[in-house]
Amino acid sequence: MAQTINVADVIDGRPVSALQVRTFLLCAAVLFADGFDVQGITYVAPAISQDWGLARGAFGPTFSAGLLGVLLGAIFIAPLADRIGRRRIMTAACVAFGLCTLATLTAGSLATLLPLRLLTGLGLGAAIPNAIALASEYAPKRWRATTVMFVASGLSVGSVVAGIAASRLIPTVGWPAIFVIGGVLPLLLAAALGRWLPESLRFLAALHEREADARRWFAALTGTPVAADARLVADDAEAGKATVVDLFRERRARSTVLLWIAFFMSLLNVYLTVNWLPTSLNASGFSVSDAALLTSIYHSGGVAGIYALGLLMDRVGARPMLVAAFVLAAAGFYTFATMPHLSRGVMTAVLIATGFGVVGAQGGINTIASMFYPVAMRSTGLGWALGVGRVGSIVGPTIGGLILAGAANPRSAYLVCIAPALVGAACVALLSWRAPAPEAQPLRAQ
Repeated sequence: MAQTINVADVIDGRPVSALQVRTFLLCAAVLFADGFDVQGITYVAPAISQDWGLARGAFGPTFSAGLLGVLLGAIFIAPLADRIGRRRIMTAACVAFGLCTLATLTAGSLATLLPLRLLTGLGLGAAIPNAIALASEYAPKRWRATTVMFVASGLSVGSVVAGIAASRLIPTVGWPAIFVIGGVLPLLLAAALGRWLPESLRFLAALHEREADARRWFAALTGTPVAADARLVADDAEAGKATVVDLFRERRARSTVLLWIAFFMSLLNVYLTVNWLPTSLNASGFSVSDAALLTSIYHSGGVAGIYALGLLMDRVGARPMLVAAFVLAAAGFYTFATMPHLSRGVMTAVLIATGFGVVGAQGGINTIASMFYPVAMRSTGLGWALGVGRVGSIVGPTIGGLILAGAANPRSAYLVCIAPALVGAACVALLSWRAPAPEAQPLRAQ
């Protein structure tokens, strides 16, 4: 009788290998490039507005176009990875949004910038769910939340670096430098992915026609070739057939809806802040470079939140930590919006705390979704959750732009972020942990 090797048990039972570490770093690098690109446009928006003579809030449709592209990429392109693999989609997505970002340099008006941001968003939306899914599938169960949160932190680290780069480069060489970096970086990364990124072993083991690839990556993972009479299997259903309907089958419907609402509310807040924080700080009296630096401080709080929540989720539990993060975000928004004369030191503390809650909560929602759905539909589940969430990411900047255009206090726009944060907390509290996916088993005890 042929030996059967369960690849999930192997990943969970052995020490983390060099191949896994490399995979986690490359996935984090994809999100880093994504975060740099998404945040980079917001840092240069005040400078472009000055050069082009635009009114405050005029960038709202352009921000929304980019986020619409991310939505479409997450819903229609990212799920293809459940049929052809994570690696191929991630590599192609990096090439796409790298080239489109470089093409942004040719724009001379908002009319030409808007469609370019839409196309850039398609690549961004395809990359994020698959980077998270691939990291989750190579992470051992005991470190899965920490690993996914580490990978998710790439978005915030990229945003921080974009802010630092903007504060240094815009006053010296001009805003186009941010687009040059944001375009070249993902193209270099695509070359690295093509050479060193493995395909998901659990995905391959669930796809019979790719048995040879599964054997190759299993040998690379363990350092031991698979015996000729051995067969690699996964705990999951056969891959390559997932559809959005599967997200509502086998007792997944209620939790899928709650996840979608939580993603919507979380990303509304994330992107209202991402898109308008530099502009609102600039309108409050800070210089363009100081506004970029303070926004980087906000994202630094987000990075801290992601790392801290990841560790605590693996040890304390997902639900209480995410509820606390959403509540902290609501308190931070209230303080930022209602106290216009904060000292720089207090402002820094408020921004760090708000970033900790807002960005940490989004990383935590990504982590839960990656563990809730089985491998056969993980990219579909993450893609649709992020896609629905991107509706919130479009609504948020639009609302923020409308409020900023006529508000006496530019920071008052953030009052609208309090309700979404509290709704997100309620959705997390109501989530059912009785998911059928093997990855969800530890969450049932929360």
